[in-house]
Amino acid sequence: MDGLNCEALPVVLAVMAGGIALYLMMRKPTLKAIPFELKAPAESQPGWYKGEILDAPGITVSDRPDLIQCFDPATGRLLGRVPATTLAEVDAKITRARHAQTAWAQTTFEQRRQVLRTLHEFVLANQREICQVACRDSGKTMIDATLGEVLTTAAKLQWTIKNGERVLCDENRDPGFMMMYKRARVVYQPRGVVAALVSWNYPFHNTIGPVISALFAGNSVVVKASEHVAWSMPYWEQMVRRALDVCGHSPELVQFVTGFADVGSAVTGSPEIDHITFIGSPEVGKLVMRAASANLTPVTLELGGKDCAVVFADSDMAQCVPVLMRSVIQNASQNCIGIERILVQDAKYEWFVKEMERRMRMVRVGAILDDEPNQVDCGAMVLSACFPRLEALIADAVAKGARCVVGGHAYAHPRHPSGQYFAPTLLVDVTPDMDITRNETFGPIMVIMKFTDEQDALAKVHASPYGLGSSVFSSDRVRARRVALKLRAGMTNVNDFGVNYICQSLPFGGVGISGFGRFAGPEGLRALCVEKAFTEDRFPFVKTPIPPIVDYPIMDSEKGYKFTQQIVAFAYSESWWQSIKAGLRLGKLSM
Repeated sequence: MDGLNCEALPVVLAVMAGGIALYLMMRKPTLKAIPFELKAPAESQPGWYKGEILDAPGITVSDRPDLIQCFDPATGRLLGRVPATTLAEVDAKITRARHAQTAWAQTTFEQRRQVLRTLHEFVLANQREICQVACRDSGKTMIDATLGEVLTTAAKLQWTIKNGERVLCDENRDPGFMMMYKRARVVYQPRGVVAALVSWNYPFHNTIGPVISALFAGNSVVVKASEHVAWSMPYWEQMVRRALDVCGHSPELVQFVTGFADVGSAVTGSPEIDHITFIGSPEVGKLVMRAASANLTPVTLELGGKDCAVVFADSDMAQCVPVLMRSVIQNASQNCIGIERILVQDAKYEWFVKEMERRMRMVRVGAILDDEPNQVDCGAMVLSACFPRLEALIADAVAKGARCVVGGHAYAHPRHPSGQYFAPTLLVDVTPDMDITRNETFGPIMVIMKFTDEQDALAKVHASPYGLGSSVFSSDRVRARRVALKLRAGMTNVNDFGVNYICQSLPFGGVGISGFGRFAGPEGLRALCVEKAFTEDRFPFVKTPIPPIVDYPIMDSEKGYKFTQQIVAFAYSESWWQSIKAGLRLGKLSM
């Protein structure tokens, strides 16, 4: 064997075997996922027709204010009526969560990982069922449910399982010259009971995402689910509680509440809640802050966006156009980071408009669980009450010079007259003075604006008060990066849309009226912890002394002041010579 003495081979192999054995002995034991079964609601099955079709679907029941009426927004078919959580039940659930958290806070990271592994395996094994439940409750398509509900949840679970312990382990810090005899570190401790008030656009992911982070950080969690997707909430709650139970932990760690504004106020105003994550509108976000301020409860606010995509003329249009189509049509653009403004450079503007008109005219809307295969591209919308507002925004733009090339109105589906659909819409020649550029639409409306150069693009983008996500498309990577970093937004992607959220190592959040604070990534996980500064003596025989000259009662205030002055000079002077002189003065003053 070239370069290797054959007589040394047994020694090399023995060393390698010893190293492997040592690694196996020192490796932390892995607690495996524990399988469990949970049956999805019968109503989620394709072709389910047992519920009556409501003439005017709505979530309230006129003679029963304590009930929430649940229906499929794609068909208007009744799914059932569920009781709203009472205010007394909210308090009781928070109390149960508090009691359960005491034991959970003492669990190891590996025990928490086992719960997440168990949940992860269930999600992967039951993707179809999860997607069907989400589709039935929110009207989205199976593809949109897979990408927005399952894929994102699997990404969050996997990242937390692999990286959560590293993020939350004690972090050593430099104590500095003055405190060199100390050990300094940050300890990340659970906050206690945290709350998440989440939006309806992704009923599975928006409820499970905060639960994943809360549990791994050692907290219990109260989730206030939107009343608009109350039907699916028991299934999601049972899923998490079963994962906890089979792993030997209290299911009471996770509490779901659902109801109207009074329930949300009871959660945000509770002195027993230690942190609040809110996903919703700026208007309601301000109410959450006001309620939380009574108890000085810390909050993370994600308040939507008016995300832009800046498309330069040199962009790879074969890649750019399909990505931007999905950014508008996916989930009927009921996305916090959906692209609501597309700015196209003038040299490519007319071509881009024609291509998008061709594509938008081909988009088919419908009910994915009820219509024939291969007939639906875009699903229904959860809130039909917003249709007059959307039509008014489009009308304002047209009155000010924009052209509505496709759609522009609510859509009466021939097969589902009680379904809630808005026609896929293409609005072009839009300018910053139009209301639609400053108001979140949350609907399948593609807005196209023209720009000339970088400065013009930035000025038009920043005319909106929102600042959540953004995109820049260009073949010139240097220019794309330069413009992306100048955008006033919490997140940006070059030559892509929304993929930062699949990178769960990155924080998610915005600036301006899009909110503050972050979830996802190390920043999001640590936000659910108390970041405790901790010091201790590095050596047991070296402790902080109080020199007699500054010990109480102080006998000579002037001399004591000069002594402390020289301490500062000794520890923090820019040159060694100054420090040495200060040290000598300290010696003289101590005599």
